[in-house]
Amino acid sequence: MLDYKKASKDFIENEKQFHLGMIPTEQSNPRTRNLSATIKRDTAAGIQTILSADTDIPTVASKAFETPEFKRLVDDIKRVIDERKTLLFSSVGASGRMAIQLDAAWRYFWTSLIQKLPARKQEFMEISEVSNSFTTGGDRALVRSVENFEDYMTFGARQIIEAGVGPGDVVVGLAECGLSASINGSVIEADKQGCTTYYVYCNPKEILVKHLDRVRLVFERENIIKISLFVGNMAVSGSTRMQVTTVELLAVGAAIEVACARWLRENLTAEELEVVGLPALELQDYAKEFKKLVDTLSTGKALEGLAKAVEYETNTYKQKGLITYLTHDYLLDILTDTTERQPTFTLPPFKKFDDQEAEVSWAYVKDPLYPNTVAWQHVFRRPIKGLDWTKEDYIEMKASKDIINNPPKVASSEVEQYNIGNIDDPSRYSRKPAHLVCLDINGSATPEVMAWYNKYLPKFDGGIVIRMGNIPNNKLAENEIHIPVELPRTCTDLMTHLMVKLAFNLLSTGTMAKMGRVWGNWMIQVLPTNKKLIDRSTRIIASIANIPYEQANEEFFKSYYGRDPKEEYRESYVVETLKRLGFDPDADLE
Repeated sequence: MLDYKKASKDFIENEKQFHLGMIPTEQSNPRTRNLSATIKRDTAAGIQTILSADTDIPTVASKAFETPEFKRLVDDIKRVIDERKTLLFSSVGASGRMAIQLDAAWRYFWTSLIQKLPARKQEFMEISEVSNSFTTGGDRALVRSVENFEDYMTFGARQIIEAGVGPGDVVVGLAECGLSASINGSVIEADKQGCTTYYVYCNPKEILVKHLDRVRLVFERENIIKISLFVGNMAVSGSTRMQVTTVELLAVGAAIEVACARWLRENLTAEELEVVGLPALELQDYAKEFKKLVDTLSTGKALEGLAKAVEYETNTYKQKGLITYLTHDYLLDILTDTTERQPTFTLPPFKKFDDQEAEVSWAYVKDPLYPNTVAWQHVFRRPIKGLDWTKEDYIEMKASKDIINNPPKVASSEVEQYNIGNIDDPSRYSRKPAHLVCLDINGSATPEVMAWYNKYLPKFDGGIVIRMGNIPNNKLAENEIHIPVELPRTCTDLMTHLMVKLAFNLLSTGTMAKMGRVWGNWMIQVLPTNKKLIDRSTRIIASIANIPYEQANEEFFKSYYGRDPKEEYRESYVVETLKRLGFDPDADLE
């Protein structure tokens, strides 16, 4: 549809299910209204502003822990271990990447126990295979967003069928806000297949069921067990990669650890438990530890370190430079954050290693220990799962003509074309200043990691080691940034993963806000890869330009269809539209 007026008319009249201005997580958060002005003036104060949106998470999680639905989730996770059934995490977007992370953490823990208790190898291997995961678009969505896939309930349903789950299996749908059709399709299909199905959602039920048919269909199914984790508006309006996925990681991660600990206590001897160590906290202690984490990051040396990291990255990008993160143990955590920057801030996505034409992504991540195919094995800890759907499949699932005629490349083979291994990658220092950032998390930067860092550092224009968590006393490099945080260490190391998530949410969001890619707390550089983001783009234009929604939508499509696709990452369609309407994105907030 090349006529922008017709495209806008079609969206206004026929896509009302994606008009989401009434949804709290899509609205502006009063606490962070002046984020962009604050962080440009004072980086540390801006970080504190972002963190202010996380302060309700412990209370929300604490209340959820006491509900019958949450306690049943813990019981069901324990049951699938006992019965060797399947525990499947399903979601989309940021929560979809978190589903993969929960799955990988589960597998890593149970296989790592073999080194401690080798006589139980067979048992632990069986339990490691209990867990499974998928995200809308398949595993390739971990490295690059798959456009429009989340708009189809049929796509989520098909992935459930292909997962082969049924009676006795548990499916946990991480619904972010219930706005993406694919996750609703997956939990409905899981219920049809006889699975014990959970729907974790982060908006008020009454608002969702009143306005969204695709969510109402979920709540009408009595067998689906619903768990509410509504934490209010996001730090950056609509950016559910922040507080929504954080509270889901805290809550579902806690359920996993408590269930695993329960199984271990029932099945291991006292001597074996002594070797395993602390498998889990008491449920309410997870909420308390998260509050301590937010408080620590908001003050003192941790805040000082975060501010330095934000300024280091901001200065690199302002000079048109590149950042390459280096980590082995936390590769999946960093991949998740760097991938999510693309649609949030209209940045070039990761490029395939052999692609000489694509623009280089601003940030990337590499594993210093292993070559590419082995590095990917350590990311997923299971076989890569792409989508080998045919044109006929898309027709059957009632996809758009664009998808039917040009099926996206989401097969399993696509993932390994993004080289995250320890091979030299000249594209990462193809622009100056190119900086190498080594991550030392709880002492994870081993001598082998540092050897790779020191070997390749001369190819870059400089480097730094960011050390966070429980930091050893030794010095690793001349340039270090410290973010000290005391953390309890449990079976899947949940609190460490939460620390890394918060720190990198702060790093990426703070950097982009300092660079003008956030105005107030609106993500004015959003890339509209689906209908939800077209609506969000429209509402941002309407709010800032103070014009009706319908006019804003037409102006958006005028920009969208008026641009050469080769210039997709020049700036967002929102900013282009606002500039045409006389708005200065660099102006101060009134």
